[in-house]
Amino acid sequence: MFGRDIFSPEGLMNILMTLPGILLGFVLHEFAHAIVADKLGDPTPRSQGRITLDPRVHIDIVGFILILIAGFGWAKPVMTNPRNYKNLRRDSILVSIAGPLTNLLLASAFIFLMKIFNYSNAFSANEQLQDIIGNMLLFSAYINVVLFSLNILPLPALDGYHVITNLFNTWKYRIFNILEQYGMFIFILLAITGILGKILNPIISFVFNILIRLFL
Repeated sequence: MFGRDIFSPEGLMNILMTLPGILLGFVLHEFAHAIVADKLGDPTPRSQGRITLDPRVHIDIVGFILILIAGFGWAKPVMTNPRNYKNLRRDSILVSIAGPLTNLLLASAFIFLMKIFNYSNAFSANEQLQDIIGNMLLFSAYINVVLFSLNILPLPALDGYHVITNLFNTWKYRIFNILEQYGMFIFILLAITGILGKILNPIISFVFNILIRLFL
């Protein structure tokens, strides 16, 4: 996210201001998957200790570092057993969308908090502190829009892909078999070549601008 300026004073400050949003985004995203699966009859997340807000349970250190330096990353995925659902297709979709929707709600909440903060003038006597808190809320909102936008993409291992495969009989289409086999390679290739950014950036801008208009 901060590129080669990550070790500059400004870059380090940006990271510190982004940490709350990233931690909440990752933890609540995975917690949402776990709790929805649990409520729909799958005991797997509970048996694996995922019904918790403890960051240590949900954070994947590699994915956490990557989102700081590259703008995309991941947490530890919640394992589920769809055979425990009463309605396989419907419940699988509900579990899949729970994570991204949580990030969207978080982004909305951070932007709304910005509005309250701006109107309150609580730290007007200390402009530096006011700027830090304002930027922290802004960065936290933005990172959760990034997580939402990334996860709705129809690429294997992402929530958007699970929604698509449950909505349609994807076994009929060869393209989905190819995606399953080479999904991670395709994802890395898209990221390295910059194509992923070109796909993501318009989505991020669109969603972020809508939230700003609605809540700020």
